[in-house]
Amino acid sequence: MYWYFRSELAKLGQEIEQPELRGAIDEATFFAAKGKVLDILNVLYGEKSREFRVVKLTSSPATVVKVLNHVMRRSDMNSPSSKVVNL
Repeated sequence: MYWYFRSELAKLGQEIEQPELRGAIDEATFFAAKGKVLDILNVLYGEKSREFRVVKLTSSPATVVKVLNHVMRRSDMNSPSSKVVNL
């Protein structure tokens, strides 16, 4: 289930960061993607997490993408393969 959420976050990040939409992203598209991101972050970390609160309070696509990149980097560091390497 974790990998499903991770892949969904990656897709949503790409959807928000599309080059043709970067300067003038459609508000409806952004808020729909932001809602999906909030749902996933709520399941993974809860409503009191920093990531959830930052995405909830922002209206900037760049900030949402930064949070998604942070979550992805952190999950890469905590993946089972990296733990095996670190042993």
